[in-house]
Amino acid sequence: MKSYIKIGICLLLASFIAVACQDDSVTENNNDALGLTSQLTAILTALTANESTEINAIDSTACFNIKLPVGVVANGQQITVSSENDYAAVEAVFNQSNDDIDQLSYAYPITVVYANYSEFEVGSEQEYNTILNACNFNPQYISSNCVAINYPITVLGYNSGFQMENTYELTTDAELYNILLNLSANEYYAISYPITLTLNGQQTVTVNSNSELEQAIVNGVTNCSNEPTEPVGCQNPGILTQGLILYMPFSNNVYDLKGATVTAPADTTFVADRNNNAKCAISFNGSQSLQVASTAANALVDGDELSISLWFRMQNTTGGDFEAFFSKGNNNAAGFYLAVYDGNTPMFGLTPNAPAYNQVWDLNWNQNPDLLQDTTNWHHVVITVNANYEAKLYRDGILQNTEAFANASIGANPLAYFIGQDFNGYLDDLRVYKKVLSATEVQTLFELEGDCNTCLE
Repeated sequence: MKSYIKIGICLLLASFIAVACQDDSVTENNNDALGLTSQLTAILTALTANESTEINAIDSTACFNIKLPVGVVANGQQITVSSENDYAAVEAVFNQSNDDIDQLSYAYPITVVYANYSEFEVGSEQEYNTILNACNFNPQYISSNCVAINYPITVLGYNSGFQMENTYELTTDAELYNILLNLSANEYYAISYPITLTLNGQQTVTVNSNSELEQAIVNGVTNCSNEPTEPVGCQNPGILTQGLILYMPFSNNVYDLKGATVTAPADTTFVADRNNNAKCAISFNGSQSLQVASTAANALVDGDELSISLWFRMQNTTGGDFEAFFSKGNNNAAGFYLAVYDGNTPMFGLTPNAPAYNQVWDLNWNQNPDLLQDTTNWHHVVITVNANYEAKLYRDGILQNTEAFANASIGANPLAYFIGQDFNGYLDDLRVYKKVLSATEVQTLFELEGDCNTCLE
């Protein structure tokens, strides 16, 4: 299991260092004011944001957390979560079995708390799903377990437009965060030193200037031993992103990280992925599907190369059912599909099928009787199609079959994409490329641990 941090402290630290290396209009020392664009402002904003992005057993969104106490129903069991200590009771229910679908619901109304400490009351599951699906904001965040400001502190504010000065006696992160969040271009502030920080929950340091404060925070993050065990953020930054036109890790949401609009049913649920990361894969019950809007950036038409990579775990063992993982178009419009059929055998085909029933099958699947009834294991499938309509199908990192399609077409017109039509099982880590992946690249994707990304880079 990898070690993760919700918004990637290492990436965050790298961005701070990169900014610190740039020329700044204000030379930050003990005597200078700080402004909206100062690198120390960015660091302090990340340090003082409400830790709404912290993973726990009852929420895994990066936009807010659930205010306690709250009543939940975990896999049919009612639990009152009064404090963080009660998360363990919920986790224990989820850990009773690795083969079931973990489901959690709330006793409404509930209150959600955002990174800026604002609160919002949610009255129903429909309302909750609406704000959850609208979430597209990952605040940068440094855990207070790594670095914490010891209050009270004094901050002096100055508005050059109105020639006004203010003195703020601050006692909480929330007070400082909201001052920083609401800075305008002509507003400046100065911190009254000395102040003290607690690093890694143990060491107390005193700082006497802006530069000392920045360095102390950088040191605290660099040496931090805080490693949350639940994966969110960018664990695989920059890996095989060239030519990527659709990317859906299904990290407790249905976002396309390349930006296309996705329509999902209200009863969408999420399950553990192949590395047992909670709520990092999507579940389909045979009557649900997702629709991804066609855009100029993600369109695949005649003349384009394409590759589709995804992970699947079957839950249906009826041999004659056709279940589509991913398809272009609907109602027999000219397009394509990646699916399972005839004993859950992975296959790719063009629609409509004529001429010549252009399909490529995993010919080795039916040779293994265990695979026909396999509802326990995850499998990786990749299809590649080049400009000459030579199709290659890979399963679990190995090329299974190659077919040259005759008089083929994937359609001259862009169409919406559909995910999970008539499918009963789990999908994860969907990637679609406008290029042909090499065998080496397919192997790279096969060897990646489960993505719970909420960001692309």
